[in-house]
Amino acid sequence: MVSEVKAYLGEDWKAFEKLFAETLASRIPVLNKVNEYLIGRSGKQLRPMLCMLASRLCSGICSPASIRCAVASEMIHTATLLHDDVADASDTRRGAPTIRALMSPTASVLVGDYWLSRGVITLIDACEKTTLRDFSECLGDLAEGEMFQIEKAESLDTTLDDYIYIIAHKTSSLFRAAMKSGARNVGCTAAQLEAIDAFALHLGLAFQMRDDILDYSPQLDTGKPAGQDILEHKITLPLIGAFENAGAAARAAVVADIGADRFNKVLPFVQDNGGIEYSQKVLEKETDLAVAALAFFPDSPAKALLCGLARSLCLRQA
Repeated sequence: MVSEVKAYLGEDWKAFEKLFAETLASRIPVLNKVNEYLIGRSGKQLRPMLCMLASRLCSGICSPASIRCAVASEMIHTATLLHDDVADASDTRRGAPTIRALMSPTASVLVGDYWLSRGVITLIDACEKTTLRDFSECLGDLAEGEMFQIEKAESLDTTLDDYIYIIAHKTSSLFRAAMKSGARNVGCTAAQLEAIDAFALHLGLAFQMRDDILDYSPQLDTGKPAGQDILEHKITLPLIGAFENAGAAARAAVVADIGADRFNKVLPFVQDNGGIEYSQKVLEKETDLAVAALAFFPDSPAKALLCGLARSLCLRQA
């Protein structure tokens, strides 16, 4: 699906890649080497794709400003990953060594700061205040979501509402900012913007739910070790679902196991109490809501690709 999107975007995607590399250029050789390493190991680059598809959905084109917003969205996303690697003491990401592991935690933070600054400059050079506000609010959401998750990892009492709050802030927020910026910068209507915002919200929730399901799927090669969330005392959707299906005594025992770092008992508990099946149903509901939000728009290649991206998130595989 990703290759289909990039083929559809064609020259606009090439313009994105060119601007992305140019914007990161530095006078510091070691920073350029780090940037090349990170660009060469980029993931799906989903956020810039969503930004540009939103532009095409509303107008049939990607404006120069919307392409700049796509660049900024990927830079901000990468900056948060570089910072997360330090916070989580991660040695690998997507199967490759992190900058933290290759160099130092300090280097990872500084490179993240550089990418964030370049993303902000890219926005300032192209966008009006509303788009800048969207991305600024997104950065605040990311921090609030992370801090709330840290608080809940200590108390071990995450509810479904808490979980939705966390992933809406940590994941959906950047999806929303990216897609709204792509739409705004081709002159979308208020109704178009509302529909796109709803799609991005539910897509972001589904995207994170899928990732959290994979964390309880050790049989799949996801590029990161299974059970990482448990190691960090993060109670995510599969465990919440298992809690709903288990008795009070079993729930209390598992919470005690997590607090005592007896993680080998948590995965069987989730599997035996239908946590994966529960999560898949919630994921499919969020995906349906995302697709339904696009019913406002007439059929088009951009709409079909956005719906296809949403549907692909329901596949429980890496």
